[in-house]
Amino acid sequence: MVISIKNKKLIIMRNKIIILICFTASMLFLAGCEEAKRFEISGNDSTPPGVPVFISSDPLPGGAKIFFKPPADEDVLSVEASYVNANGKKLRFSASFFAESLDVYGFGAEGEHAVELYALDRAGNRSEGIRVLVTTLEPVVVTVAKTVHVTSSFASMLLNWENAAQNPLYVSVDFSYTQNGTRHNYSTIFTSHQTETRSIDSLKLYADEPVSVKINVSDKYDNVVLAKDTTIVLLTDGVIAKNGWSLPEAGAEIGGVKQVNGTRMEEVIDGIIDIEVENYFISFQTNPWSLLIDLGEEYEISRIVTHQRWTGFNTSSFAAPDPRGNLYRGSNVLRYNLYGLDETAQTWERWLNHILTAPNVTSSEEYAIIGKAGDKTLIYPEEPKFSKPTRYIRFEAVTGSWLSEITLYGRKAQ
Repeated sequence: MVISIKNKKLIIMRNKIIILICFTASMLFLAGCEEAKRFEISGNDSTPPGVPVFISSDPLPGGAKIFFKPPADEDVLSVEASYVNANGKKLRFSASFFAESLDVYGFGAEGEHAVELYALDRAGNRSEGIRVLVTTLEPVVVTVAKTVHVTSSFASMLLNWENAAQNPLYVSVDFSYTQNGTRHNYSTIFTSHQTETRSIDSLKLYADEPVSVKINVSDKYDNVVLAKDTTIVLLTDGVIAKNGWSLPEAGAEIGGVKQVNGTRMEEVIDGIIDIEVENYFISFQTNPWSLLIDLGEEYEISRIVTHQRWTGFNTSSFAAPDPRGNLYRGSNVLRYNLYGLDETAQTWERWLNHILTAPNVTSSEEYAIIGKAGDKTLIYPEEPKFSKPTRYIRFEAVTGSWLSEITLYGRKAQ
C-alpha cells in the first residue's frame, strides 16, 4: 500500500500530539503523587516542622486576622493559633499551609491579647510556638448586650435587641415575682442570629406585683455579658365582653366608610370559632373591605385576637379531614388594618397594620392547635399601650375574604 506524503505528515502530527498528551498526563500524575505524599503519615517522622513567621494582624470584632508565612518544610499541613480564654478553655484555630492568614475569635473584651502561633506536619509533629500579640475590636456579644431592652406589655414583657453582625448568640432571661406571698422563679433562653423582638407571654400579674428581670447575652465561646438587671411592672387589661357589641347593616356608613356585605356577618362576634363548629363570615366584596363594629360603650383597646376559617378538607383528595383545614391558606384574611373612630372629627385613626405569617411547624395537628388559640397582637406592637377611647372599631381586610372571629382586649374608657 502506498502512503501519500500528505498522509505521512498527518500521521506524524498525530503521533506527536499523542506523545505530548501522554507526557503531560505523566507529569500531572507525578506531580499529584508528590503532592499526595505531603498528606501521607510517616510513623518514623518525629522531627517537628519549622516555626511560621508572623507578619502582621488586623483587628476583628472579638478577634483578629493573623497574617503569616508558613515554614518551608515540605510536609507542613497547617498553621494554627491557640489561646486560653478567661474561662480557662483553650481555643484553637487552623489554616491550611496554602493560606496566608487565619482568623482567631472568642475574646471577651477588646484590646491586646496574646496568641500562640505554630505549625503542624503530616505526622502530627508540632513546631515550637511563637507568642504573638493581637489587638481586637469590641466583641459582638458585648455590642449586642448594649442594645437589649425590656419593655412592659399586657400580661407579658417584650425583649428586643440589635444584632447587625448576625452572629449566633444566646439571650437568657431570668425573671421572678411574688404573688399571694409565694416567690416564683423562671428562666428561658432565646437563640438568635439577627435583630429581633421576642416576648414572654401569659404572665397574669397586676400593677402591684413587680417583676425582677435579669438578662444575659452569651456566645459559643462561653463569653457571658450582663445586659439588664432591672424591675418592671406589667400592664394589665382584660377581654372586652361582646354582649354589648353590634354590627351595622351591610352598606351602612360610619365615618365615611361603608359596612361590608357578606354572609353570616354576625358569626364574627358570637364568641364561637370555626374549629369544631362551622362558624365563619365570607365577604362578597373585593379587598380591601371593612367590617365595622359598635362596641356599645367607649373602650381603650390594647390587643386584638383573630381566628381564621378552619372548615375544609384535604384539597388533594377530599377523602378525609385535614387537621390543618384552611388555616393560613385559602381565602383567609392574612393581612389587615385596625382603626378606631374619632367621633368628634368623624375620621378613622389607624392603629395597626398586621400580617399573619404561617407558623414554623410541620404537622397539621400543630397548625390546628395554633389556629384554635388564634392570632393575638398588640394594637401598638412597638410601644405597648392603650388606644384612645373609642366606641367604633373598623377591621379592614387587605387580603382574603374569610374570617371566623374577632376578640378585643382593653378596658372601659377612663
